[in-house]
Amino acid sequence: MEEIEKDILFFDESRGGVTFSGGEPLLQPGFLLALLHACKEDDIHTALDTSGYASREVWISVVNHVDLVLFDLKIINEEQHFRYTGVSNRPILDNLQALDAMNKRTVIRFPIVPEITDTEENVADLIACLASLRTIADVALLPYHKMADGKYARLRQRNPMEGVATPTTQRMEAIRRQLEDHGLRVSVGG
Repeated sequence: MEEIEKDILFFDESRGGVTFSGGEPLLQPGFLLALLHACKEDDIHTALDTSGYASREVWISVVNHVDLVLFDLKIINEEQHFRYTGVSNRPILDNLQALDAMNKRTVIRFPIVPEITDTEENVADLIACLASLRTIADVALLPYHKMADGKYARLRQRNPMEGVATPTTQRMEAIRRQLEDHGLRVSVGG
């Protein structure tokens, strides 16, 4: 909190606040909740940047204490999600439904990774998923980038995303239009 409190004047002037991201901040729920409570005591706006992968108990306890949720939603099909992540997306989709029921201010962040998340099937599944929600309509499309390439090289590790290209502007715009055609408010970038 000492580090956060150094920026209170800036938050007051900018109407900004603190975003808890990671990795995955929900992996440290006790620590996260303590910080969220302290931020509320200082009237600091809070945002949670998350994949939504958590137990329902952790999810509800944390989300009840944040002002904004930045919810990363990557792959809707459970089999494909398991293929790329090694875990089921059932807890993620269940937590998204719970979030919608809470009417919490939320932005869905959809990373566009060529041939993985930008398939016609996945985009159609995303649209169907979001159409089932009552209160969430904001989507940020995030183009895949190669920032991790240097990290893998420094660690002398093979990059599992080697060869994956950044999506073209045309592809980003096509997905944006497709989502907007279904009544969603869409921005490109973070």
